[in-house]
Amino acid sequence: MKSFFSPESVAVIGASDRPLKGGHVILKNLRSLGYAGKVYPVNPRLGEVQGWRAYPSLREVPGPVETAVIIVPREKVPEAMGQAAEKGVRSVIVATAGFSDAGDERGLALHAEVARIAQAAPFRMMGPNSIGTIDTHSGFITGITSHEKLPPGHVAMFGQSGMFASGFANHIRSHGRFALSKVACLGNKLDVDELDMIDYLAEDEETKVVGMYFEGLSDGRGFLDAARKLASKKPVVVLKSGRTEAGRRAAAGHTGTLAGADAIYSGAFRQAGLIRADGLEDFFDRLEVFDRCPVPKGNRLAVVSITGVGCVLTADAVSDSNLRFAELSKETLGDMRSVVPDWAPIRNPVDMWAAIERHGVEPAYQVLCQAALQDQGVDALMVIFTLIEECAFDAATVLAQLRIAHPDKPIVAAFLGGEAKLEQQWRKDFSHAGLPAYASVRRAVVALDALAGRIDQIGDNQRLCCGLS
Repeated sequence: MKSFFSPESVAVIGASDRPLKGGHVILKNLRSLGYAGKVYPVNPRLGEVQGWRAYPSLREVPGPVETAVIIVPREKVPEAMGQAAEKGVRSVIVATAGFSDAGDERGLALHAEVARIAQAAPFRMMGPNSIGTIDTHSGFITGITSHEKLPPGHVAMFGQSGMFASGFANHIRSHGRFALSKVACLGNKLDVDELDMIDYLAEDEETKVVGMYFEGLSDGRGFLDAARKLASKKPVVVLKSGRTEAGRRAAAGHTGTLAGADAIYSGAFRQAGLIRADGLEDFFDRLEVFDRCPVPKGNRLAVVSITGVGCVLTADAVSDSNLRFAELSKETLGDMRSVVPDWAPIRNPVDMWAAIERHGVEPAYQVLCQAALQDQGVDALMVIFTLIEECAFDAATVLAQLRIAHPDKPIVAAFLGGEAKLEQQWRKDFSHAGLPAYASVRRAVVALDALAGRIDQIGDNQRLCCGLS
């Protein structure tokens, strides 16, 4: 499996000099993102591509080739795979689509032919209909969309969709959600599947959090056994599509996968200790909180909100979760009283507007958040901001300093209204500080609830393995 992520050499069969072709983009990414291994473009009509010498076939490539990426018309895939077998390639990524995913007679026949070749070959194969892998630590990338430099991180994602190595990877980087370690797009799963990825990532030292997407499974029992072992070591967030009959039909047309009854999957995920996400944004939200926060010791939450409506919305969201509001100690209430007028009540959630009017925005947040975190009865803190000019300050730095002082307590931010331009800037600031920030109170509560759900699954020695960003 390592050959899919950090090979010493790669051949791109179907290399192109046309900028919009996948065989061109792959080579451009390998060059621009810092891959240090040997690169061999393969195209019978080209002598050079992007400064690399090109070869008419894989047979003509001098020396060993560890990994081959095949991006040629589907009729030519069997021949390319045969050459890879002759060459002694260790891993093959077939980016070409049009096999079982197409569902036509010719596609199914080609799928069967490719399966026979793969079964007899000395290599492992990802795909077909896969745009392959990303490894941010080695700089290896086979995605067919352009990428900027991806910072190395600790979150691995894999699934049947090519979006993970294209649109999703770009979204995560450009929005500063978290930093990736590895990405794999499994495609039609003719050979490499979820079990292979689970076994590999369980031992991968660069990966601390795992996110997986899939549409269906062929080996449910094997998946459960492997996933249970992985979840005992690292948090695993699952996005399972095909929840409805319409979704299951769409999955069959996407990767040729037959998706089973959704309730069965939900029960299996609970048994294995997996964390199921409710949609794509929730998937990213949960990965972000696991990447950037430690698992708390308990489920007692303190909330500091700039507005009373934030307190009410949080109360509703907490009522739908397994979290509960912490009961603040007399010492904590006394510390908070130093910035809150005598006439203003103090309770958790803390409505802090009166404190802002009396002492200013930054001192009020500083004192109230510090007091909450010092309370032994508080396991986690959520801070709510309204993004208006009158309440602007360097909130990311303030919370980052508090996190250093209280490394065992997760801190998350939630935005409640305000200016779009301020939200963009604050998101960037919180991202640079390694703090999760959410566009709504409910999303922040759901993320913290997922984090607290790991309490019973791990020991104290594992609690701080997250929050590495």
